[in-house]
Amino acid sequence: MRPKAIYFYQYLPPWRIDVFNEIAKHYDLTIVFTDAESEGFTYNRSLLLSKLKDIKTIFLNNGFKIGTRPVRLGIYKIIKNIKPDIIFSHEYSPTSILVAMYRQLRLFKYKYIITTSDNLKMAEDTKGTKAKFRSYVLNNADGIVVYSNSVKNWYERQFPKLQVEVCPNIQNPKTLLNYKKDFSSIIEIYNKKFDLKNKKIMLFVGRLVHVKGLDLLLNVISKSNTDHQLVIVGEGAMESRLKEQAKNLGINKKVFFTGGYSGAELYAWYQMADFFILPSRYEPFGAVVNEALIYGCPVVASKYIGALDFINSKNGIVFDPLDEKEFIETLETACNTYSKRVERNNLMIHSFEDYVKVFNNFGIN
Repeated sequence: MRPKAIYFYQYLPPWRIDVFNEIAKHYDLTIVFTDAESEGFTYNRSLLLSKLKDIKTIFLNNGFKIGTRPVRLGIYKIIKNIKPDIIFSHEYSPTSILVAMYRQLRLFKYKYIITTSDNLKMAEDTKGTKAKFRSYVLNNADGIVVYSNSVKNWYERQFPKLQVEVCPNIQNPKTLLNYKKDFSSIIEIYNKKFDLKNKKIMLFVGRLVHVKGLDLLLNVISKSNTDHQLVIVGEGAMESRLKEQAKNLGINKKVFFTGGYSGAELYAWYQMADFFILPSRYEPFGAVVNEALIYGCPVVASKYIGALDFINSKNGIVFDPLDEKEFIETLETACNTYSKRVERNNLMIHSFEDYVKVFNNFGIN
């Protein structure tokens, strides 16, 4: 019989499905979603739920918010009814604080593991009340799962009694590459709709918000010597402002705002692009980097993202988007270096299986 596990997680994102399913191979798993209606993260829930294998789900909506942080009612009751052997909880949220408190008070007996999307800068820069909450949670936890080795090293130094493992926001290549069978017809539609056939393409996928640095990218394109088209896949509050910026810079005819896509309709863009670009001012991780590399699409990424462990000199370039001169030079290098190929190989330098096995390293089985 598998040990029982609860995973308190904010919302249901497509890039977390494979990790959830891998955890469920080792545990009788219930996932409790505590903030499923988060703005910008409301994906096709029924489709994603259908992809979860042998996992029970609870959407917990009762409660209130302190700022943007939900405080949910009913957590005690869920733990009491399920009687888990282990609890996973994401970030240092009110939910995590409650789970830590129940454990400290010995109201229940379970192993407690935190998962966090902190990159190194986020971990180092946490101060004040948030740092105190983090210390409280981790001092009442058994372990933590982080997204990179640099963050692992930091947590091991700061919390030497804590078991620290690494598993980033990573998807199984088998899952993603299964969509390729539908690409041919989808790409044909895109080429006609956006007039992209035989065009050179740089691709961005994500929310259209300030932290993603798209305004920086448009500015640099206007100053660069490149004939690439920029395809922006996603939606967000800055869309109209970005369109206006592209028009004012005189590059609107080479910038395409496609709207949001998912599944094969999203992944086909990676197949079409010469390279993927992520110019974020700030990015806890960047799951799109994993997606692009699996489809053989080189990545040009900001040094301020958390997925830097995935990128080396053979599959991409890391740069500072806040340094305009460096940004322009990097963009022109990428445009001159990367080109579409008929058949692309997976460019990921790490194994999905090697990463996800850490969830079975906490001495429950």
